[in-house]
Amino acid sequence: MNIIENVNKTVVPEMDWAYQKNISYTQLSAWMECPHRWKQMYIDKIKQPPSIHLSFGTAMHETLQEYMELMYNKGQQHADQFDAHADFQERFLALYKADVDKKGEHFATQKELIEFTNDGLNIIDFFLRHRQEHFQKHGWKLLGIEMPILIPPHEDYPNVKLMGKLDLVMFDETMHRVVIWDIKTSTRGWTKYDKENKIKTSQMVMYKKYFAEQYDVPVENIDVRYFIVKRKIAANPRYAIMKSRIQKFEPSSGKTTQNKMVKNMKAFIEDVFVDGSHMYDTDNIDRILAETDKCSSKWCQTCK
Repeated sequence: MNIIENVNKTVVPEMDWAYQKNISYTQLSAWMECPHRWKQMYIDKIKQPPSIHLSFGTAMHETLQEYMELMYNKGQQHADQFDAHADFQERFLALYKADVDKKGEHFATQKELIEFTNDGLNIIDFFLRHRQEHFQKHGWKLLGIEMPILIPPHEDYPNVKLMGKLDLVMFDETMHRVVIWDIKTSTRGWTKYDKENKIKTSQMVMYKKYFAEQYDVPVENIDVRYFIVKRKIAANPRYAIMKSRIQKFEPSSGKTTQNKMVKNMKAFIEDVFVDGSHMYDTDNIDRILAETDKCSSKWCQTCK
């Protein structure tokens, strides 16, 4: 099987908003953690307030993706000429300003803006100095950035479409494997608790399962990895690895884990949609909410 040929010839369909509804892993995780918060977000349409963390994360994603696209598609010389530090700073401040304009007021102090900007510049600097330890050009191809997925995850609900975009999708020509990377920003990196949080890590399991279906790639030929960049590192780290601003994590994504994710996805769809339809089942949603008096997330603002 020619994996690259299969990927290149795949045409991902467009949503038909007249009779289809899109869902995402964000929706699934919100429902699993707190159905009350899910209802606020997707039924009541209560927008989440802007956050400097979101502005920072989006800017970091876009700058790293731009660098990777230049390196793999244009060549290392073009990547070296790209001013990633300036690009990140411009993107971050522009995103923050756009959110301030929408909100009508600042939601971060000048001190915080300076701190987050410097943190981002430090991450970029570390990434550029250590890029070859994580991403090598020889023997690798960049299949895509923000590669789309649009697929019905439940056979009885064909008009409920899972929509997703994959940060980085690469192909290891030597091992003949697809590697899907998801970029995450974190204050101090992922802890053992984060890595064991199946709601958090199942996002990449979902991407692996449905990328295989969407692009006709054997699921056993796909690896998934989190690329976590840290704003802060310890002043006097105990171990050398703690000095790194980059943390990589490969979650368990075998058949058993995939089956659990699919089961959760289908249960979510059956809970919130009318049987076989793309319309929300508000009666069943209200029933579930009435029976759910406490969510599973200790960080939930809705249930505080």
